[in-house]
Amino acid sequence: MNGITPSLSSVVRDYQEAGASWMSRTLGSGSTRAVMLADDPGLGKSLQALLAIDRMNARRVCIVSPAGARRVWWTQIHTWFPVWASRIVIIEPGNMPASSALEAPDVIVLVSYDILSQHSSTWKAHLMRLAWDVLVIDEAHYLKAKSNRTAALYGLQGGDAGIQNSASSVILMTGTPSPNHAGELYQHLRTFWPQVLRSLEYPDRPMPEEAFIERVCEWRDDPKLGRVITGSKNVGWLRQRMRPYVLYRSKRQVLHELKPVIEQDVPLSVSPETTLRDLDDEQRALHRELMHANEARLLRAMQQSAPLATLRRRLGELKIAGAAEWIIERLECGTRKMLVFGWHPRVLELLHTRMMEFYPVIVTGATPPDVRFKRVEFFQSHPACRLFIGQIRAAGTALTLTAASEVVMLEPSWVPGENRQAIDRAHRLGQHDSVLATYLYLPGTLDARILNVMRRKQSEVAELLQEEV
Repeated sequence: MNGITPSLSSVVRDYQEAGASWMSRTLGSGSTRAVMLADDPGLGKSLQALLAIDRMNARRVCIVSPAGARRVWWTQIHTWFPVWASRIVIIEPGNMPASSALEAPDVIVLVSYDILSQHSSTWKAHLMRLAWDVLVIDEAHYLKAKSNRTAALYGLQGGDAGIQNSASSVILMTGTPSPNHAGELYQHLRTFWPQVLRSLEYPDRPMPEEAFIERVCEWRDDPKLGRVITGSKNVGWLRQRMRPYVLYRSKRQVLHELKPVIEQDVPLSVSPETTLRDLDDEQRALHRELMHANEARLLRAMQQSAPLATLRRRLGELKIAGAAEWIIERLECGTRKMLVFGWHPRVLELLHTRMMEFYPVIVTGATPPDVRFKRVEFFQSHPACRLFIGQIRAAGTALTLTAASEVVMLEPSWVPGENRQAIDRAHRLGQHDSVLATYLYLPGTLDARILNVMRRKQSEVAELLQEEV
């Protein structure tokens, strides 16, 4: 497929040209069937993938992405490769094509993880039966663990081989290859680069996941909780082994005109005594326990504890008054537009209600993709809309929100990569100002302790890509 728009040549940056060339050259060399483009969010990975597809003369392409990114890919193709537009087949609720449309000799299929991971979905089986010149897996860190979507794309060990088995070449794209720790790379390695998993102990076969975790992760064995991963280790060993298959460039390296992100942690004007008084007895008891628990206990609770999820939502609700006061002061003192990210829809809805004078838009997991797209456009283009409120997992990827240069993490994720992705909605191509990212927290509470744990994990994850924080 050819059909690059003439204006694209004046827009493509040197590093994007180099990235596309590296992908097409590496995949064409026969040394590997898959590559990972791990550039920082905001450097135009989707454009680089489309350029590589064009250079490879790929006729049958399948692009898998989060639901909110399907229309982003559709827009990119229409903008930069308009003659490909008639070949797009998009699979989404309310727009299910005939399965025969996927069998065309020249086709670009856009499908999301959620559709492929549904137990009742016939699309997974149909896509597996067809041959693909290139399979693009966008936000590949979604496949960091065993799950229905990982099984759909990668297959299960000892079972089917997933959609990837039908592709001649695979492009993995992610700005956060290991959001929590290096062990999350295992699914990619065992599928595409099993040679990375060989060692003195396992010279003839890839090391199993448990052995890999022991090699690259720090952990603690808790008598009640079992093994709890607390960080990464041996990242230099892993980085060296993955180097032939992974391309990473930071914004600092290639986007010299982009000013840096400035991060700050700001305590809200709420005393710990006031916060604790507004919790119920059960929440106070859990709060007291986790404030004194070791980090392994805290990490396991954050992953598995329903009571802690309820406590964190309640702490988020108790931040609203102080956070609204802080945000309003910033907006009234000259900040033109602002992004606010949180975790719980209820917390975000409460903030949305308080900020109506600034014509806010809100995007959560319940926001349909077409409505999400319209709200992003409204925020980007309408001067009166000064606040974008987003749920981290729903609005923290695929969206461009460069109309704002301030980001507030009202309820940050304890997964560092998810916070980084959210902040990079503003800190990306098209941003002309330095981005200020503010983490608001309740002093002297579990909210502050979780932020400290996240900061430590952030430093360890950055080391895998040799990134300074």
